Amino acid sequence: MVDFFADPERLRAISPKFETLGEGVETALEQLRQGLQAEGKCWGGDTPGTEFEKNYPTEGAGSVNDTLAGLTALAEKVKAAGNKITSSANIVQNTDQDSADGIRQT
Repeated sequence: MVDFFADPERLRAISPKFETLGEGVETALEQLRQGLQAEGKCWGGDTPGTEFEKNYPTEGAGSVNDTLAGLTALAEKVKAAGNKITSSANIVQNTDQDSADGIRQT
């Protein structure tokens, strides 16, 4: 038999921190977007600049926009993790209560 222990109250207490973490990622991401937009094509139009631009895709896999979309998804998943932790805490507590009720009935 495997032992399992979870403290639903502690799980519920920590879950709001994920919302805060996700908001922090969103804030950093917005600063990154603004910085990239402000810089524009800062590598210049000379030969080294045009060669750099060839390897700096803005669309498609591996592009800057693809990376920004991935970071946006990360922020959403971090924020959603808190809700999942709360749901897990509720399941653990309800299962424990159901087990205790079953023992009392026997």
